[in-house]
Amino acid sequence: MAVEKDKLRELLRQLPEELQSEVLRFAEGLLKDRRARDAGSSLGDGSLSVRSFFGIWDSGDSRSADNDLIDADLAREYESSHQADS
Repeated sequence: MAVEKDKLRELLRQLPEELQSEVLRFAEGLLKDRRARDAGSSLGDGSLSVRSFFGIWDSGDSRSADNDLIDADLAREYESSHQADS
């Protein structure tokens, strides 16, 4: 968290002085919300819920979440005998 605060301070110095405190309050609010969300995503034993990982990985394929494409791939695999071609 210290690194984030240092980066924020550096960025704030680049803003006009009259905006710095407003932007700082906004950023602190975002961090507070993030901490609350992170705390809510953990299980009672301190481990993270599976939901905390949703959307974390980008495959690079814009159609990777296309349900019709996924269904077609699954249907093709279920129909396949999975025997090696000879």
